[in-house]
Amino acid sequence: MENQQAAALARIQANPRIENVILANAGDACPACRILQGNYAKEEAPSLPVEGCSHALGCRCFYEPVLEDLYP
Repeated sequence: MENQQAAALARIQANPRIENVILANAGDACPACRILQGNYAKEEAPSLPVEGCSHALGCRCFYEPVLEDLYP
């Protein structure tokens, strides 16, 4: 899954219509993941999986692009 998240972030960063990215997580996320949840400039988004994640199922964080322009 780490490669999938890195590929997703690379696609977001390459898209000129996206300026920001939200690092989102599950409702039962561990403290390390909750701390990083938020809105970032796409170049400054933390990499996933979150280092120090302590959830029994592992890091389940994901990126959500923030679209500035919905239509070309």
